[in-house]
Amino acid sequence: MAKKGRNLVAIPVVERKAQEYKAQDGSAPFRDWLIDLKDARARVKVTKAVTQMEAGNFGDHKPITDGNGLQERRIDYGPGYRIYYITDGDELIILFAGSDKSDQQVAIDAAKEYLTDYKSRKTKVAPQHTKGGQPPSKKRKRKGKK
Repeated sequence: MAKKGRNLVAIPVVERKAQEYKAQDGSAPFRDWLIDLKDARARVKVTKAVTQMEAGNFGDHKPITDGNGLQERRIDYGPGYRIYYITDGDELIILFAGSDKSDQQVAIDAAKEYLTDYKSRKTKVAPQHTKGGQPPSKKRKRKGKK
């Protein structure tokens, strides 16, 4: 016998890949922050939050005001950890910075700068490809035809 009042709806989940922003000098601010965390449990919680984000569960998050797409993922542990990121298309999450509540504004300002740099370098590096993801090839002329 079917239960009344239960209409289940399948919600498609888009899985994404988290990628750390790398500055022009090769440094990775998010990774540096994560490694420098003294609290091992905090590192685990932050890593778990990133894994959840990759699976489509962004949890407690909000947009940063005047952040040009920058988002803040809040982690309710210890002093209140934060992850600053954007979603780039349907497949990528770019991790820019992390902080706790005490240095939140400094991290937001830095993440905004990283985002500006990321976007400017992304437009310069974008490859020009044709269908199939292959670069255009030179056409060879056939002998005897003009």
